Amino acid sequence: MARQLKQVEDGVRARRWDGRANALRWAGRGYVVLALATLSNCVDEEAIMRIEPSRATAVTIAPASATLASLGETVTFRAQITDQNGSSYPGTVTWSTSDPAVFSVASGVVTAVGNGTGTLTASYENLSGTASIVVDQQPAAVSVASGGAQEGLAGRALPEPVVVRIDDAGGSPIADVTVSFAAAEGHGTADPPSAVTDPAGMASTSWTLGEVSGVQSLIASAADGVSAEVKAVAGEVPLPSDTAVYSITFNATWSAATHPTDFPPGPHFSPLIGAVHNDSVAFWASGEVASPGIEQMAETGGTSNLTREIRAHIPGNVLSVINGRGIGSPASTTIEGVRVSLGHPLITLVTMIAPSPDWFVGVAGQSLQDEFGQWVDELQVVLYPYDSGTDDGVSYRSANADSSPKQPIKGLKGISPFSDEPIGTYTFTRTDTGGGG
Repeated sequence: MARQLKQVEDGVRARRWDGRANALRWAGRGYVVLALATLSNCVDEEAIMRIEPSRATAVTIAPASATLASLGETVTFRAQITDQNGSSYPGTVTWSTSDPAVFSVASGVVTAVGNGTGTLTASYENLSGTASIVVDQQPAAVSVASGGAQEGLAGRALPEPVVVRIDDAGGSPIADVTVSFAAAEGHGTADPPSAVTDPAGMASTSWTLGEVSGVQSLIASAADGVSAEVKAVAGEVPLPSDTAVYSITFNATWSAATHPTDFPPGPHFSPLIGAVHNDSVAFWASGEVASPGIEQMAETGGTSNLTREIRAHIPGNVLSVINGRGIGSPASTTIEGVRVSLGHPLITLVTMIAPSPDWFVGVAGQSLQDEFGQWVDELQVVLYPYDSGTDDGVSYRSANADSSPKQPIKGLKGISPFSDEPIGTYTFTRTDTGGGG
């Protein structure tokens, strides 16, 4: 009897093993297998072995929220579909906005339309994920809309109000911003001293000049130190000196932090090259086709061609050639002793962004006189990248590919691989004592 019982047990074990093996073989083919062994006088249910097909169970959006500070500003969102195990699941989501008056969306790219809040939704079948969107315009620039450069009497109100406009970083006007107006010491008063912008972004005040003769100034400022200087003159404007001497500081801020997309190794700028000239000659301009000198500078950093183009106008329309050393980035360099004159008050100065196909920064015909013809004491110009239109490369290290035909020079601010951040600044600082007339 004991031997018979052992044989039965051995048979049960064997059948159980065969059942498990068969179940695993079927499961490998993606089937759901139920193994059940039934023995005489004894019923033993095997565990249910189940491999469940993947199915979509959730949609998530990254980032979870975004705040846009200017109309037209964009931010890219990504949606992920996951299955019941948290693994990525293939599929295409449909994007939608809760309020088209606040933002629009296309293929995950959200564009600010108007101030307000809304919800971004990514949907797949009966699933959806959301992200919160806030559009809140922030002042980025103050400009004088009207009432600048007026002439009046000392101690009297100017004949026209001073009107300024507040814009966001995209150049759209901002309503309901408080603008403060403050005259420099001895330069009178503004009434009212503050005003709120209207739907067109405008705010105004009446300026009563101070008792001193000459040029007076009024500062119009919004939040975060965004401001503009408004100038007026009481009585006669004194004649400026015949010449003025300036230092020019190039402060390069281009870096992986400011422009992270595909930032190259060994970032640097070529030697600075430019001219002191009048408005009868121009060496480059946005929207115009680059000269051979600008092409050489932008593609290789060479200065010989542009130097010849500048010297061809000496004497007459050009007073002098400006040269400065090349630098790495971030870094700075200063050119000393740049002399301008009443007949040649303009500065053109450029340098190649390197490495790059044909990208550069610079100023073209920048005047060092204010609206009354006076030499400025200091002027800072924020620099953004330009494409010279002579090479078709799209990345910092693109192979040489000459553009045929050449394309007009254009700005690259906000165009990959560049961001909305500046490349650096030029600061023009007057270093003489004002004499020289």
